[in-house]
Amino acid sequence: MENDRVIAVANQKGGVGKTTTVIQLASGLAKRGAGRVLMIDGDPQGNLSLFFGSDGKRDFGELLAVLRNERRVALPEFVRRNVRRNLDLIPAGNRDLRHEQSDADIVATYDVFTAFVRSLKERYSYIIIDSSPSHSPLERLLIRSSDAVIVPLEFQLFSVSGLESIIDEVRACSEGTGRDIRVHSLVFTKAENKLNRVKSYREIFSAFHLPVYEVCKSEYITRSLEKSRTIWECGPASYAARDYREILAKGFPVAP
Repeated sequence: MENDRVIAVANQKGGVGKTTTVIQLASGLAKRGAGRVLMIDGDPQGNLSLFFGSDGKRDFGELLAVLRNERRVALPEFVRRNVRRNLDLIPAGNRDLRHEQSDADIVATYDVFTAFVRSLKERYSYIIIDSSPSHSPLERLLIRSSDAVIVPLEFQLFSVSGLESIIDEVRACSEGTGRDIRVHSLVFTKAENKLNRVKSYREIFSAFHLPVYEVCKSEYITRSLEKSRTIWECGPASYAARDYREILAKGFPVAP
């Protein structure tokens, strides 16, 4: 895990807590003093950028176009500095990205985007990427640029086939790049210990032999998102903050 400094948060299913996971982990790393942390909003819906607000920076879609056509990027034009202390953001703001840039356009950007992201490791201790809920070249672009992938899930039957799909995707991206890209961990969001079925799901997912974390269902998460505040600002003593703290402690080395 010591070399896992570029982390994509990915699942081809929407509504499983990808953006929430990015917000809490990235802000937690920055708050912990892990050096500067960068978030990349790779989802055209732009919910991560909406949470942190907009200041007119050029967005992720424009970044892809520049990389594909010019290969050289004026980084300050794209990075929104200090959305929180030691925490920067490359925003997304174009919901029409998939209409304006074809799959072929995205595929043509694979290698240059990966090189761009990896060059940022000189500036940032961690780079956390929010991915789109899709099975498409855009999702693969983001996974290919990463060292590892966190998969947010819910305790549902459909999550099993979804996890198998994303594991296959990570494996294919790893083979395509010639680099070791792996699944960092599973994060079950909205966990409810009182449900009897949860025990059965825990047994099912243990068969994947991956690190598993659970974040309890909490009103503090909902409240923090509504107020555009992180869990560390809105409910630092909550059970949800405790659960995210455990992910940070066990899944991210203190000194990258």
